[in-house]
Parts: sequence; C-alpha cells; structure tokens
Amino acid sequence: MTPHLADTPVLTTKRLTLRAIGPQDVEACTAFMASDRAKYMGGPYSAHDAWVQTCRFIGEWVVRGAGLFAICLNGSDQAIGEVGVFNAEGYPEPELGWGLWDPAHEGRGYAKEAAIAVREHLYADMGWYTVVSYIDPANAPSIALAERLGCTLDSGAPLPDLPDWGGTLIYRHPAPADLGLGAGHKEARA
Repeated sequence: MTPHLADTPVLTTKRLTLRAIGPQDVEACTAFMASDRAKYMGGPYSAHDAWVQTCRFIGEWVVRGAGLFAICLNGSDQAIGEVGVFNAEGYPEPELGWGLWDPAHEGRGYAKEAAIAVREHLYADMGWYTVVSYIDPANAPSIALAERLGCTLDSGAPLPDLPDWGGTLIYRHPAPADLGLGAGHKEARA
C-alpha cells in the first residue's frame, strides 16, 4: 500500500483525477524538476534539489492545508503533471500553478481542466475569494492558459519576496462571483 496524506481532497473531472502528490510520484516529479521543462519553476534542478522541491510540494499540504495535486488520467494513478497551490514563505498570496511533466500530454486541455477544478475547489469548498498565477513573461504557453482561464494582468499586486522575480507577470483569476460560484469569505493564506 502506498502511503498518502490524510485529509487531502481528491477532485475529479470528466477526464482527470486530482490527488495530493505523494511518494508514488517522487521519481516522475523529480525527473521533471531536473529537466528543462522546469525552467519556469526555477529549474532545471540538480537531482538533490529536484528531490527537495518534490518533498516541498508534498509538505505544503501539511504546513498550509493546501498544495499541489498530481494530475492523473481517470483510471490511472500515474501522474502526468501537477496543478494547485504554491503558498511558500515569502509569497504575498497563494499562487495557482500548473505543469505537465511530458510534452506528449500538451495540447489536450488537461492543464486547463485541472486548473478550473482546483480553482472551483478553492472558491466553493475552501471559501477563498482570490488567487493569482505568477508567470515568467517568456512562458507563452502559461500566459495563454491564464488568459483562457479568464485571468487578467494585475500590475498592482506584490511579487513574492524572492530573488530573481523581477519582471514576473501576475495574473489575477476571476472572483468566485464572476464564475457563478457565489462570494467567498476566507483569506487565501492558509
């Protein structure tokens, strides 16, 4: 039996199952974090640092009560990417982020479907009223996805207090009421 984090939600969509990243995902996630595909997430990381980052993704559930979900195709427990909340120390507010680990899964709408499911969970189930996505200006696919999600640039929002974040774009997701989910009420920081 594979260990898992207690009290983490499992979200399902028409094609996907989203569950907390766990020990069964460490090998695939660290391979992604050590690859050029992680360049907009601070990578590529050394093997050690990729492992540390993967463990951070798992640990955010415990520390912050929200974190990254592994994106799995329905009927499979093999993760093809991640989506969810980055809420690290130094972040002025939580970020909704996403990434597919293998280019073979791009262009099928998986990241959008997963991001919508997580955003609806944050608003409807957790009562959040806002969330942002921090995007490198060279990351055209993520900018395009943010815009397809209805996000708008928020040049007045503060950036995380971290080195090398100058020039990062901040996309604000639509409010719950704008998505027909009713008004949220909780502060976003867990």
